[in-house]
Amino acid sequence: MDTSYLQQIKQRYGIVGNAEGLNRAIDVAVQVAPTDLSVLIVGESGVGKEVLPRIIHDRSTRKHNKYFAINCGSIPEGTIDSELFGHARGAFTGAIGEREGYFGAANGGTLFLDEVGELPLATQARLLRVLETGEYIRVGENDVKKTNVRIVAATNVNMQKAIREGRFREDLYYRLNAIPISLPPLRERGRDIEMLFRKFAYEITEKYHMDDVRLTPDALDLLLRYKWPGNIRQLRNITEQICVISREREITADTLRLYGVTDDTRPGGLISSAAGSTSGESHTYENDRKQILQLITSLGKELKELKDYVYGAAQQRHALPAPASYIQHVGADGSIQRINMAPSYQDDADIAEYPAVPDYPEYRETTPATPPAQEPSLSIRDMERTNIEKALQRCHGNRKRAAAELGISDRTLYRKIKEFGITLLLAFAIALPLTSCSISFKFTGTSLNYDVVKTISVDKFPIRSSYVWAPMEAMFYTTLTDKYAQRTKLTVLKRNGDLQVSGEIVEYSQTNKSVAADGYSAQTQLKITVNVRFVNNSNHTEDFEQRFSATADYDSSQQLNAVQETLVQEMITDIVDQIFNATVANW
Repeated sequence: MDTSYLQQIKQRYGIVGNAEGLNRAIDVAVQVAPTDLSVLIVGESGVGKEVLPRIIHDRSTRKHNKYFAINCGSIPEGTIDSELFGHARGAFTGAIGEREGYFGAANGGTLFLDEVGELPLATQARLLRVLETGEYIRVGENDVKKTNVRIVAATNVNMQKAIREGRFREDLYYRLNAIPISLPPLRERGRDIEMLFRKFAYEITEKYHMDDVRLTPDALDLLLRYKWPGNIRQLRNITEQICVISREREITADTLRLYGVTDDTRPGGLISSAAGSTSGESHTYENDRKQILQLITSLGKELKELKDYVYGAAQQRHALPAPASYIQHVGADGSIQRINMAPSYQDDADIAEYPAVPDYPEYRETTPATPPAQEPSLSIRDMERTNIEKALQRCHGNRKRAAAELGISDRTLYRKIKEFGITLLLAFAIALPLTSCSISFKFTGTSLNYDVVKTISVDKFPIRSSYVWAPMEAMFYTTLTDKYAQRTKLTVLKRNGDLQVSGEIVEYSQTNKSVAADGYSAQTQLKITVNVRFVNNSNHTEDFEQRFSATADYDSSQQLNAVQETLVQEMITDIVDQIFNATVANW
Protein backbone atom coordinates (compact mmCIF):
# COMPACT_ATOMS: atom_id res chain seq x y z
CA MET A 1 0.00 0.00 0.00
CA ASP A 2 1.10 3.56 -0.69
CA THR A 3 2.72 5.00 2.44
CA SER A 4 0.95 8.36 2.21
CA TYR A 5 -2.45 6.67 1.85
CA LEU A 6 -1.67 4.48 4.87
CA GLN A 7 -0.80 7.56 6.94
CA GLN A 8 -4.10 9.21 5.92
CA ILE A 9 -6.02 6.22 7.24
CA LYS A 10 -4.06 6.26 10.50
CA GLN A 11 -4.72 9.97 11.01
CA ARG A 12 -8.45 9.62 10.33
CA TYR A 13 -8.93 6.77 12.81
CA GLY A 14 -6.39 7.90 15.41
CA ILE A 15 -4.02 4.97 14.85
CA VAL A 16 -0.48 5.48 16.15
CA GLY A 17 2.49 3.34 15.17
CA ASN A 18 4.52 1.99 12.27
CA ALA A 19 5.01 -1.64 13.28
CA GLU A 20 5.08 -4.02 10.35
CA GLY A 21 2.31 -6.21 11.78
CA LEU A 22 0.05 -3.19 12.30
CA ASN A 23 0.62 -1.87 8.78
CA ARG A 24 -0.07 -5.31 7.35
CA ALA A 25 -3.38 -5.57 9.23
CA ILE A 26 -4.53 -2.14 7.97
CA ASP A 27 -3.45 -3.02 4.43
CA VAL A 28 -5.50 -6.25 4.44
CA ALA A 29 -8.52 -4.42 5.88
CA VAL A 30 -8.43 -1.82 3.09
CA GLN A 31 -8.02 -4.48 0.38
CA VAL A 32 -10.91 -6.63 1.62
CA ALA A 33 -13.27 -3.69 2.23
CA PRO A 34 -14.84 -3.53 -1.29
CA THR A 35 -15.81 -7.23 -1.13
CA ASP A 36 -18.58 -8.92 0.90
CA LEU A 37 -16.31 -11.62 2.35
CA SER A 38 -16.51 -12.35 6.07
CA VAL A 39 -13.52 -11.20 8.13
CA LEU A 40 -12.18 -12.67 11.39
CA ILE A 41 -9.87 -10.40 13.42
CA VAL A 42 -7.76 -12.16 16.07
CA GLY A 43 -5.55 -10.63 18.72
CA GLU A 44 -5.11 -10.31 22.47
CA SER A 45 -7.45 -8.23 24.58
CA GLY A 46 -6.68 -4.52 24.39
CA VAL A 47 -4.83 -4.41 21.03
CA GLY A 48 -7.49 -2.26 19.32
CA LYS A 49 -9.43 -4.79 17.23
CA GLU A 50 -12.52 -2.53 17.14
CA VAL A 51 -10.87 -0.03 14.75
CA LEU A 52 -10.46 -2.39 11.77
CA PRO A 53 -14.21 -3.18 11.30
CA ARG A 54 -14.89 0.55 11.06
CA ILE A 55 -12.21 0.91 8.37
CA ILE A 56 -13.70 -2.01 6.43
CA HIS A 57 -17.25 -0.60 6.59
CA ASP A 58 -16.28 2.98 5.68
CA ARG A 59 -14.42 1.81 2.56
CA SER A 60 -17.04 -0.67 1.37
CA THR A 61 -20.07 -0.23 -0.88
CA ARG A 62 -22.18 -0.46 2.31
CA LYS A 63 -20.75 2.69 3.88
CA HIS A 64 -24.02 4.61 3.54
CA ASN A 65 -25.99 1.89 5.36
CA LYS A 66 -26.05 1.01 9.03
CA TYR A 67 -23.11 -0.29 11.07
CA PHE A 68 -23.64 -2.06 14.41
CA ALA A 69 -20.95 -3.20 16.87
CA ILE A 70 -22.18 -5.96 19.20
CA ASN A 71 -20.30 -7.38 22.19
CA CYS A 72 -21.42 -11.03 22.17
CA GLY A 73 -19.84 -11.73 25.55
CA SER A 74 -21.95 -9.11 27.36
CA ILE A 75 -25.38 -10.39 26.25
CA PRO A 76 -26.93 -13.13 28.45
CA GLU A 77 -27.29 -16.52 26.81
CA GLY A 78 -31.05 -16.54 27.28
CA THR A 79 -31.60 -13.32 25.34
CA ILE A 80 -28.84 -13.30 22.71
CA ASP A 81 -31.03 -14.96 20.03
CA SER A 82 -33.64 -12.26 20.55
CA GLU A 83 -30.98 -9.51 20.33
CA LEU A 84 -29.47 -10.84 17.11
CA PHE A 85 -32.46 -12.24 15.24
CA GLY A 86 -35.42 -10.47 16.88
CA HIS A 87 -38.59 -11.90 18.40
CA ALA A 88 -42.35 -11.81 17.96
CA ARG A 89 -44.76 -10.37 20.48
CA GLY A 90 -45.45 -12.86 23.27
CA ALA A 91 -42.54 -15.12 22.28
CA PHE A 92 -41.45 -15.29 25.93
CA THR A 93 -42.21 -13.68 29.27
CA GLY A 94 -41.71 -9.93 29.00
CA ALA A 95 -41.91 -9.82 25.19
CA ILE A 96 -44.63 -7.19 25.14
CA GLY A 97 -43.78 -6.06 21.61
CA GLU A 98 -41.96 -7.13 18.48
CA ARG A 99 -38.21 -6.71 18.05
CA GLU A 100 -36.53 -6.59 14.67
CA GLY A 101 -33.09 -7.76 15.84
CA TYR A 102 -29.68 -6.63 14.63
CA PHE A 103 -29.70 -8.80 11.50
CA GLY A 104 -32.94 -7.19 10.40
CA ALA A 105 -31.96 -3.64 11.36
CA ALA A 106 -28.54 -3.91 9.66
CA ASN A 107 -29.90 -5.20 6.35
CA GLY A 108 -27.59 -3.87 3.63
CA GLY A 109 -24.99 -2.80 6.19
CA THR A 110 -22.29 -4.30 8.39
CA LEU A 111 -22.39 -6.17 11.72
CA PHE A 112 -19.29 -6.28 13.94
CA LEU A 113 -19.51 -9.29 16.30
CA ASP A 114 -16.94 -8.68 19.02
CA GLU A 115 -15.96 -11.61 21.30
CA VAL A 116 -17.59 -14.03 18.84
CA GLY A 117 -15.85 -16.91 20.62
CA GLU A 118 -18.26 -16.44 23.57
CA LEU A 119 -21.40 -17.25 21.53
CA PRO A 120 -23.50 -20.23 22.80
CA LEU A 121 -23.47 -23.29 20.56
CA ALA A 122 -27.19 -22.94 19.72
CA THR A 123 -26.65 -19.38 18.53
CA GLN A 124 -23.61 -20.47 16.52
CA ALA A 125 -25.81 -22.83 14.51
CA ARG A 126 -28.27 -20.05 13.68
CA LEU A 127 -25.42 -17.68 12.79
CA LEU A 128 -23.96 -20.29 10.42
CA ARG A 129 -27.28 -20.48 8.54
CA VAL A 130 -27.40 -16.71 8.13
CA LEU A 131 -23.86 -16.63 6.77
CA GLU A 132 -24.54 -19.41 4.26
CA THR A 133 -28.08 -18.55 3.05
CA GLY A 134 -28.90 -15.09 4.42
CA GLU A 135 -32.01 -16.59 6.07
CA TYR A 136 -33.08 -16.52 9.72
CA ILE A 137 -36.21 -17.01 11.83
CA ARG A 138 -37.19 -14.66 14.65
CA VAL A 139 -37.81 -16.15 18.10
CA GLY A 140 -41.45 -17.19 18.40
CA GLU A 141 -42.13 -17.16 14.63
CA ASN A 142 -42.18 -19.68 11.79
CA ASP A 143 -41.68 -17.28 8.87
CA VAL A 144 -38.26 -17.23 7.21
CA LYS A 145 -36.77 -13.78 6.77
CA LYS A 146 -33.95 -12.68 4.47
CA THR A 147 -31.11 -10.30 5.19
CA ASN A 148 -28.01 -9.04 3.38
CA VAL A 149 -25.43 -8.31 6.05
CA ARG A 150 -21.62 -8.18 5.95
CA ILE A 151 -20.11 -9.93 9.01
CA VAL A 152 -16.86 -8.82 10.62
CA ALA A 153 -15.98 -10.80 13.76
CA ALA A 154 -13.24 -10.48 16.37
CA THR A 155 -11.99 -12.67 19.20
CA ASN A 156 -9.16 -12.94 21.71
CA VAL A 157 -9.77 -16.67 22.24
CA ASN A 158 -7.58 -19.46 20.91
CA MET A 159 -10.11 -20.71 18.35
CA GLN A 160 -8.32 -23.99 17.57
CA LYS A 161 -8.39 -24.89 21.25
CA ALA A 162 -12.05 -23.88 21.56
CA ILE A 163 -12.90 -26.15 18.60
CA ARG A 164 -11.02 -29.10 20.15
CA GLU A 165 -12.88 -28.60 23.43
CA GLY A 166 -16.25 -28.43 21.67
CA ARG A 167 -16.93 -24.80 22.61
CA PHE A 168 -16.96 -23.50 19.03
CA ARG A 169 -18.24 -25.01 15.80
CA GLU A 170 -15.52 -25.83 13.29
CA ASP A 171 -17.76 -25.15 10.27
CA LEU A 172 -18.66 -21.70 11.61
CA TYR A 173 -14.98 -20.92 12.22
CA TYR A 174 -14.06 -21.60 8.59
CA ARG A 175 -17.09 -19.60 7.42
CA LEU A 176 -16.07 -16.56 9.49
CA ASN A 177 -12.37 -16.97 8.71
CA ALA A 178 -12.71 -16.25 4.98
CA ILE A 179 -10.27 -13.36 5.44
CA PRO A 180 -8.15 -13.61 8.63
CA ILE A 181 -6.50 -10.49 10.06
CA SER A 182 -4.09 -10.71 13.00
CA LEU A 183 -3.25 -7.69 15.15
CA PRO A 184 0.11 -7.92 16.96
CA PRO A 185 0.29 -7.47 20.75
CA LEU A 186 1.83 -4.26 22.04
CA ARG A 187 5.02 -5.98 23.22
CA GLU A 188 5.84 -6.85 19.57
CA ARG A 189 5.42 -3.29 18.26
CA GLY A 190 8.78 -1.89 19.42
CA ARG A 191 9.05 1.90 19.22
CA ASP A 192 5.27 2.20 18.82
CA ILE A 193 5.13 1.92 22.62
CA GLU A 194 7.00 5.20 23.04
CA MET A 195 4.78 6.94 20.45
CA LEU A 196 1.61 5.72 22.17
CA PHE A 197 2.90 6.85 25.57
CA ARG A 198 3.60 10.33 24.24
CA LYS A 199 0.16 10.47 22.56
CA PHE A 200 -1.73 9.48 25.71
CA ALA A 201 0.39 11.78 27.89
CA TYR A 202 -0.21 14.73 25.55
CA GLU A 203 -3.98 14.13 25.56
CA ILE A 204 -4.31 13.97 29.34
CA THR A 205 -2.01 16.94 30.07
CA GLU A 206 -3.77 19.10 27.47
CA LYS A 207 -7.20 18.15 28.77
CA TYR A 208 -6.42 19.00 32.41
CA HIS A 209 -3.85 21.77 31.79
CA MET A 210 -0.95 19.93 33.41
CA ASP A 211 2.80 20.13 32.84
CA ASP A 212 4.24 17.81 30.23
CA VAL A 213 5.90 14.58 31.33
CA ARG A 214 9.22 13.37 29.94
CA LEU A 215 10.77 9.89 29.89
CA THR A 216 14.37 9.33 30.87
CA PRO A 217 16.40 6.84 28.79
CA ASP A 218 16.18 4.15 31.47
CA ALA A 219 12.39 4.63 31.69
CA LEU A 220 12.04 4.29 27.93
CA ASP A 221 14.14 1.14 27.97
CA LEU A 222 11.89 -0.34 30.68
CA LEU A 223 8.77 0.54 28.68
CA LEU A 224 10.12 -1.29 25.66
CA ARG A 225 11.14 -4.38 27.67
CA TYR A 226 7.89 -4.72 29.62
CA LYS A 227 5.51 -7.40 28.25
CA TRP A 228 2.24 -5.36 28.52
CA PRO A 229 -0.28 -8.16 29.25
CA GLY A 230 -3.10 -5.60 28.98
CA ASN A 231 -1.69 -4.14 25.73
CA ILE A 232 -2.78 -0.64 24.64
CA ARG A 233 -5.55 -0.44 27.23
CA GLN A 234 -3.03 -1.03 30.02
CA LEU A 235 -0.54 1.47 28.56
CA ARG A 236 -3.24 4.17 28.42
CA ASN A 237 -4.29 3.55 32.03
CA ILE A 238 -0.71 3.66 33.34
CA THR A 239 0.06 6.83 31.34
CA GLU A 240 -3.03 8.55 32.76
CA GLN A 241 -2.07 7.50 36.29
CA ILE A 242 1.46 8.88 35.92
CA CYS A 243 0.28 12.19 34.45
CA VAL A 244 -2.28 12.76 37.20
CA ILE A 245 -0.60 11.28 40.29
CA SER A 246 3.15 11.68 39.84
CA ARG A 247 4.54 14.92 41.26
CA GLU A 248 7.76 14.50 39.27
CA ARG A 249 7.37 15.37 35.58
CA GLU A 250 10.60 13.63 34.56
CA ILE A 251 9.67 9.97 34.65
CA THR A 252 12.40 7.48 35.57
CA ALA A 253 12.40 3.68 35.59
CA ASP A 254 11.85 3.72 39.36
CA THR A 255 8.74 5.85 38.87
CA LEU A 256 7.36 3.38 36.30
CA ARG A 257 7.89 0.47 38.71
CA LEU A 258 5.62 2.19 41.22
CA TYR A 259 2.81 1.86 38.69
CA GLY A 260 3.36 -1.84 37.91
CA VAL A 261 5.82 -1.61 35.00
CA THR A 262 8.39 -4.19 36.05
CA ASP A 263 11.42 -5.98 34.64
CA ASP A 264 9.45 -9.22 34.39
CA THR A 265 10.39 -11.03 31.16
CA ARG A 266 7.69 -13.69 31.21
CA PRO A 267 5.44 -13.90 28.13
CA GLY A 268 2.55 -11.42 28.21
CA GLY A 269 -1.05 -11.77 27.20
CA LEU A 270 -3.99 -12.83 29.34
CA ILE A 271 -5.47 -15.09 26.67
CA SER A 272 -3.29 -16.83 24.13
CA SER A 273 -3.84 -15.96 20.51
CA ALA A 274 -4.31 -18.49 17.76
CA ALA A 275 -0.57 -18.75 17.22
CA GLY A 276 0.37 -18.32 20.88
CA SER A 277 1.94 -20.93 23.05
CA THR A 278 0.19 -22.70 25.88
CA SER A 279 3.09 -22.46 28.27
CA GLY A 280 1.06 -20.20 30.54
CA GLU A 281 -1.49 -22.95 31.05
CA SER A 282 1.12 -25.52 32.11
CA HIS A 283 2.30 -23.59 35.17
CA THR A 284 -1.09 -22.30 36.35
CA TYR A 285 -1.26 -24.77 39.27
CA GLU A 286 2.47 -25.10 39.93
CA ASN A 287 2.39 -23.25 43.26
CA ASP A 288 -0.68 -25.18 44.41
CA ARG A 289 1.03 -28.45 43.49
CA LYS A 290 4.13 -27.53 45.53
CA GLN A 291 1.98 -26.65 48.51
CA ILE A 292 0.14 -29.98 48.34
CA LEU A 293 3.47 -31.86 48.19
CA GLN A 294 4.67 -29.96 51.26
CA LEU A 295 1.47 -30.88 53.09
CA ILE A 296 1.85 -34.56 52.13
CA THR A 297 5.45 -34.60 53.41
CA SER A 298 4.37 -33.02 56.68
CA LEU A 299 1.51 -35.50 56.95
CA GLY A 300 3.91 -38.45 56.48
CA LYS A 301 6.08 -37.28 59.37
CA GLU A 302 3.13 -36.87 61.71
CA LEU A 303 1.74 -40.27 60.67
CA LYS A 304 5.07 -41.90 61.54
CA GLU A 305 5.02 -40.34 65.00
CA LEU A 306 1.46 -41.52 65.54
CA LYS A 307 2.35 -45.11 64.52
CA ASP A 308 5.33 -45.05 66.90
CA TYR A 309 3.05 -44.12 69.75
CA VAL A 310 0.24 -46.59 68.96
CA TYR A 311 2.44 -49.62 68.33
CA GLY A 312 4.67 -48.86 71.28
CA ALA A 313 1.77 -48.74 73.71
CA ALA A 314 0.13 -51.84 72.22
CA GLN A 315 3.31 -53.95 72.35
CA GLN A 316 3.83 -53.22 76.03
CA ARG A 317 0.24 -54.04 76.99
CA HIS A 318 -0.70 -56.86 74.63
CA ALA A 319 2.64 -58.15 73.31
CA LEU A 320 1.68 -57.55 69.70
CA PRO A 321 4.30 -58.38 67.01
CA ALA A 322 6.40 -55.50 65.84
CA PRO A 323 5.23 -53.69 62.71
CA ALA A 324 7.18 -53.58 59.47
CA SER A 325 10.47 -51.82 59.93
CA TYR A 326 9.94 -49.35 57.07
CA ILE A 327 7.74 -48.32 54.17
CA GLN A 328 8.85 -46.97 50.80
CA HIS A 329 7.68 -43.52 49.64
CA VAL A 330 8.12 -42.61 45.96
CA GLY A 331 8.65 -38.85 45.51
CA ALA A 332 7.43 -36.64 42.65
CA ASP A 333 10.93 -36.75 41.08
CA GLY A 334 11.04 -40.57 41.10
CA SER A 335 13.31 -40.86 44.16
CA ILE A 336 12.57 -43.59 46.73
CA GLN A 337 12.65 -42.72 50.44
CA ARG A 338 12.49 -45.28 53.23
CA ILE A 339 10.47 -44.16 56.27
CA ASN A 340 11.20 -46.04 59.48
CA MET A 341 7.91 -47.29 60.92
CA ALA A 342 9.24 -49.18 63.95
CA PRO A 343 8.78 -47.59 67.40
CA SER A 344 11.97 -46.32 68.96
CA TYR A 345 12.88 -45.86 72.61
CA GLN A 346 15.97 -44.50 74.22
CA ASP A 347 16.69 -47.34 76.64
CA ASP A 348 15.10 -50.07 78.75
CA ALA A 349 14.90 -47.84 81.79
CA ASP A 350 12.51 -45.52 80.03
CA ILE A 351 10.30 -48.46 79.07
CA ALA A 352 10.24 -49.75 82.61
CA GLU A 353 9.40 -46.33 83.99
CA TYR A 354 6.71 -45.57 81.45
CA PRO A 355 5.33 -48.90 80.26
CA ALA A 356 2.39 -47.40 78.28
CA VAL A 357 4.06 -44.39 76.65
CA PRO A 358 7.07 -44.18 74.27
CA ASP A 359 9.99 -42.02 75.23
CA TYR A 360 8.92 -38.60 73.92
CA PRO A 361 10.28 -35.57 75.79
CA GLU A 362 6.83 -34.00 76.02
CA TYR A 363 5.58 -36.95 78.09
CA ARG A 364 8.40 -37.11 80.66
CA GLU A 365 6.80 -34.72 83.15
CA THR A 366 3.44 -36.53 83.14
CA THR A 367 2.39 -39.54 85.20
CA PRO A 368 1.36 -42.84 83.59
CA ALA A 369 -2.24 -42.13 84.62
CA THR A 370 -2.33 -38.84 82.71
CA PRO A 371 -3.94 -39.31 79.27
CA PRO A 372 -1.81 -38.16 76.33
CA ALA A 373 -2.49 -34.76 74.78
CA GLN A 374 -4.98 -34.79 71.91
CA GLU A 375 -3.19 -35.42 68.63
CA PRO A 376 -3.55 -32.69 65.98
CA SER A 377 -5.91 -33.41 63.10
CA LEU A 378 -4.31 -35.33 60.23
CA SER A 379 -6.79 -33.98 57.68
CA ILE A 380 -5.00 -32.27 54.79
CA ARG A 381 -7.81 -29.70 54.70
CA ASP A 382 -7.32 -28.87 58.40
CA MET A 383 -3.55 -28.62 57.93
CA GLU A 384 -4.02 -26.31 54.96
CA ARG A 385 -6.31 -24.06 57.01
CA THR A 386 -3.84 -24.06 59.91
CA ASN A 387 -0.96 -23.03 57.62
CA ILE A 388 -3.02 -20.18 56.17
CA GLU A 389 -3.99 -18.91 59.64
CA LYS A 390 -0.36 -19.07 60.80
CA ALA A 391 0.81 -17.18 57.71
CA LEU A 392 -1.82 -14.47 58.25
CA GLN A 393 -0.78 -14.25 61.89
CA ARG A 394 2.92 -13.90 61.05
CA CYS A 395 2.15 -11.25 58.43
CA HIS A 396 -0.25 -9.39 60.74
CA GLY A 397 -3.16 -9.92 58.40
CA ASN A 398 -1.42 -8.69 55.24
CA ARG A 399 -2.79 -11.05 52.59
CA LYS A 400 -0.21 -10.10 49.96
CA ARG A 401 2.76 -11.00 52.18
CA ALA A 402 0.98 -14.11 53.50
CA ALA A 403 0.38 -15.35 49.95
CA ALA A 404 4.04 -14.83 49.08
CA GLU A 405 5.12 -16.79 52.17
CA LEU A 406 2.74 -19.65 51.34
CA GLY A 407 3.91 -19.70 47.72
CA ILE A 408 0.45 -19.11 46.24
CA SER A 409 -1.18 -16.21 44.41
CA ASP A 410 -3.22 -13.46 46.10
CA ARG A 411 -6.38 -14.72 44.41
CA THR A 412 -5.82 -18.30 45.56
CA LEU A 413 -5.32 -17.11 49.14
CA TYR A 414 -8.46 -14.96 49.00
CA ARG A 415 -10.44 -17.95 47.66
CA LYS A 416 -9.08 -20.20 50.42
CA ILE A 417 -9.99 -17.62 53.10
CA LYS A 418 -13.57 -17.57 51.84
CA GLU A 419 -13.67 -21.37 51.46
CA PHE A 420 -12.50 -22.02 55.04
CA GLY A 421 -14.46 -19.11 56.51
CA ILE A 422 -11.31 -17.55 57.97
CA THR A 423 -11.80 -14.04 59.31
CA LEU A 424 -8.93 -11.61 59.60
CA LEU A 425 -10.00 -10.78 63.16
CA LEU A 426 -7.91 -13.69 64.50
CA ALA A 427 -4.76 -12.59 62.70
CA PHE A 428 -5.19 -8.99 63.78
CA ALA A 429 -5.98 -9.85 67.38
CA ILE A 430 -2.83 -11.96 67.70
CA ALA A 431 -0.76 -9.24 66.06
CA LEU A 432 -1.90 -6.47 68.43
CA PRO A 433 0.81 -6.99 71.11
CA LEU A 434 3.47 -6.88 68.38
CA THR A 435 2.42 -3.63 66.73
CA SER A 436 1.99 -0.05 67.79
CA CYS A 437 -1.38 0.43 66.07
CA SER A 438 -4.84 -0.94 66.75
CA ILE A 439 -6.45 -2.80 63.86
CA SER A 440 -9.81 -4.55 63.75
CA PHE A 441 -11.57 -6.39 60.95
CA LYS A 442 -14.25 -3.72 60.56
CA PHE A 443 -12.25 -0.68 59.50
CA THR A 444 -12.79 2.26 61.84
CA GLY A 445 -9.79 4.34 60.85
CA THR A 446 -8.12 3.93 64.25
CA SER A 447 -5.18 2.17 62.60
CA LEU A 448 -4.25 5.27 60.64
CA ASN A 449 -1.66 7.71 61.86
CA TYR A 450 -3.60 10.95 61.51
CA ASP A 451 -0.42 12.96 62.11
CA VAL A 452 0.83 11.67 58.74
CA VAL A 453 -2.33 11.10 56.71
CA LYS A 454 -5.19 13.54 57.02
CA THR A 455 -6.96 13.36 53.67
CA ILE A 456 -8.08 10.75 51.15
CA SER A 457 -9.09 11.35 47.54
CA VAL A 458 -11.52 9.02 45.77
CA ASP A 459 -11.66 9.32 42.00
CA LYS A 460 -14.76 8.53 40.01
CA PHE A 461 -14.48 5.04 38.55
CA PRO A 462 -14.95 5.30 34.75
CA ILE A 463 -16.81 2.53 32.98
CA ARG A 464 -14.54 0.38 30.80
CA SER A 465 -17.18 -2.26 30.05
CA SER A 466 -19.14 -2.03 26.80
CA TYR A 467 -22.46 -3.06 28.38
CA VAL A 468 -23.37 -1.19 31.58
CA TRP A 469 -26.18 0.44 33.47
CA ALA A 470 -25.49 4.19 33.34
CA PRO A 471 -26.48 5.20 36.94
CA MET A 472 -24.05 2.62 38.35
CA GLU A 473 -21.01 4.93 38.14
CA ALA A 474 -22.57 7.62 40.34
CA MET A 475 -23.97 5.05 42.81
CA PHE A 476 -20.54 3.46 43.24
CA TYR A 477 -18.75 6.78 43.77
CA THR A 478 -21.31 7.99 46.34
CA THR A 479 -21.27 4.73 48.31
CA LEU A 480 -17.45 4.57 48.44
CA THR A 481 -16.93 8.21 49.48
CA ASP A 482 -19.67 7.97 52.13
CA LYS A 483 -17.97 4.91 53.59
CA TYR A 484 -14.64 6.69 54.07
CA ALA A 485 -16.34 9.81 55.41
CA GLN A 486 -18.39 7.87 57.97
CA ARG A 487 -15.83 5.30 59.12
CA THR A 488 -12.65 7.39 59.32
CA LYS A 489 -11.50 10.82 60.41
CA LEU A 490 -10.01 11.49 57.01
CA THR A 491 -11.21 14.43 54.94
CA VAL A 492 -12.47 13.16 51.57
CA LEU A 493 -11.12 15.20 48.64
CA LYS A 494 -11.65 14.97 44.91
CA ARG A 495 -7.91 14.76 44.22
CA ASN A 496 -4.38 15.02 45.71
CA GLY A 497 -5.19 13.34 49.03
CA ASP A 498 -2.57 11.76 51.28
CA LEU A 499 -4.23 8.46 50.39
CA GLN A 500 -5.70 7.95 46.93
CA VAL A 501 -8.22 5.41 45.69
CA SER A 502 -8.90 5.17 41.96
CA GLY A 503 -9.85 2.59 39.36
CA GLU A 504 -12.44 1.64 36.79
CA ILE A 505 -15.51 -0.55 36.39
CA VAL A 506 -14.23 -3.27 34.05
CA GLU A 507 -17.17 -5.69 33.93
CA TYR A 508 -20.95 -5.56 34.07
CA SER A 509 -22.22 -8.84 32.66
CA GLN A 510 -25.15 -11.23 32.76
CA THR A 511 -24.79 -15.01 32.65
CA ASN A 512 -27.47 -17.66 32.23
CA LYS A 513 -27.41 -20.00 35.25
CA SER A 514 -30.29 -22.36 34.48
CA VAL A 515 -32.72 -23.11 31.65
CA ALA A 516 -36.46 -23.65 31.98
CA ALA A 517 -38.46 -26.38 30.26
CA ASP A 518 -39.31 -24.08 27.35
CA GLY A 519 -35.61 -23.68 26.54
CA TYR A 520 -35.26 -20.09 27.80
CA SER A 521 -33.26 -18.78 30.70
CA ALA A 522 -34.83 -19.37 34.13
CA GLN A 523 -32.16 -17.83 36.37
CA THR A 524 -29.66 -15.12 35.43
CA GLN A 525 -26.57 -13.95 37.33
CA LEU A 526 -25.54 -10.29 37.27
CA LYS A 527 -21.84 -9.59 37.94
CA ILE A 528 -19.88 -6.39 38.59
CA THR A 529 -16.05 -6.25 38.65
CA VAL A 530 -13.97 -3.19 39.52
CA ASN A 531 -10.21 -2.68 39.32
CA VAL A 532 -8.95 -0.55 42.24
CA ARG A 533 -5.59 1.18 42.71
CA PHE A 534 -4.50 2.22 46.21
CA VAL A 535 -1.79 4.87 46.48
CA ASN A 536 -0.24 6.00 49.77
CA ASN A 537 1.58 9.25 49.00
CA SER A 538 3.34 9.16 52.36
CA ASN A 539 4.79 5.69 51.67
CA HIS A 540 4.65 4.46 48.09
CA THR A 541 5.94 1.01 49.07
CA GLU A 542 2.39 0.36 50.29
CA ASP A 543 0.84 1.08 46.88
CA PHE A 544 -1.07 -1.86 45.44
CA GLU A 545 -3.73 -2.77 42.90
CA GLN A 546 -6.54 -5.33 43.23
CA ARG A 547 -9.78 -6.46 41.57
CA PHE A 548 -13.08 -6.95 43.40
CA SER A 549 -16.26 -8.63 42.18
CA ALA A 550 -19.82 -9.20 43.38
CA THR A 551 -22.71 -11.19 41.92
CA ALA A 552 -26.48 -11.33 42.33
CA ASP A 553 -29.10 -13.66 40.84
CA TYR A 554 -32.58 -12.83 39.62
CA ASP A 555 -35.50 -14.69 38.09
CA SER A 556 -35.44 -14.28 34.30
CA SER A 557 -39.24 -13.99 34.29
CA GLN A 558 -38.66 -10.53 35.75
CA GLN A 559 -37.47 -7.68 33.57
CA LEU A 560 -33.97 -6.54 34.49
CA ASN A 561 -35.10 -2.91 34.61
CA ALA A 562 -37.45 -3.77 37.48
CA VAL A 563 -34.78 -5.30 39.74
CA GLN A 564 -31.60 -3.70 38.43
CA GLU A 565 -31.36 -0.80 40.89
CA THR A 566 -31.80 -3.02 43.96
CA LEU A 567 -29.35 -5.67 42.76
CA VAL A 568 -26.71 -3.16 41.70
CA GLN A 569 -26.89 -1.32 45.04
CA GLU A 570 -26.46 -4.62 46.93
CA MET A 571 -23.42 -5.58 44.82
CA ILE A 572 -21.87 -2.11 45.12
CA THR A 573 -22.22 -2.30 48.92
CA ASP A 574 -20.54 -5.71 48.87
CA ILE A 575 -17.63 -4.45 46.72
CA VAL A 576 -17.16 -1.34 48.89
CA ASP A 577 -16.89 -3.61 51.95
CA GLN A 578 -14.25 -5.67 50.12
CA ILE A 579 -12.30 -2.51 49.34
CA PHE A 580 -12.35 -1.60 53.03
CA ASN A 581 -11.08 -5.06 53.96
CA ALA A 582 -8.23 -4.62 51.47
CA THR A 583 -7.50 -1.22 52.99
CA VAL A 584 -7.21 -2.82 56.43
CA ALA A 585 -4.97 -5.62 55.20
CA ASN A 586 -2.51 -3.38 53.36
CA TRP A 587 -2.60 0.02 55.09
